[in-house]
Amino acid sequence: MEDAKLLRLIRKDPSAGMEQLMDQYAGLIYAVVRGRLAGSYCLSTDIEDCVTDVFCEFYATLDRYDPTLSSIKSYLCVLARHKAIDLLRKRARQSGDISLDGEVQIADDIDIESELEERELVREVFGAIKALGEPDTSIIIRKYYLGESSAEIAKALDLTVSNVDTRAHRALNKLRNLFGGEGK
Repeated sequence: MEDAKLLRLIRKDPSAGMEQLMDQYAGLIYAVVRGRLAGSYCLSTDIEDCVTDVFCEFYATLDRYDPTLSSIKSYLCVLARHKAIDLLRKRARQSGDISLDGEVQIADDIDIESELEERELVREVFGAIKALGEPDTSIIIRKYYLGESSAEIAKALDLTVSNVDTRAHRALNKLRNLFGGEGK
């Protein structure tokens, strides 16, 4: 949807407008945030929260957005980059202090090993999801990560609702078998 139409929709019907905005740009914003936070000690939930914060910030500062200066896409990317940097700074402050002799002291409440294991597991799962191929990859991400309904996914991918449900079920069984679970 064009920027002008999207802005009119957000102002006329904020719920529908923000839903359209997130449908259109959630993947991009997720990629920007994830790219900034890659290799840091942020959890996957931090990335999700940061993406949500970007859309909330956009809505909260909608009156300050000037469509003559940048596109919505560019504006959201800048917001995403700034939110990710803010989160990195926050996590750095929480995780440890730098002493005068240059050694980093890690806070006692952070379990680096488990965070690394979680990050590796997330990489494996996303790699397996990507290996499913299209449209199954999109269906799984939209349904279970972005929380879209089968009807929304069907409309976006030009499939039937039953086809989306069947593909999701089969894809989950493939993933379950791949990771040692029992398929149905």
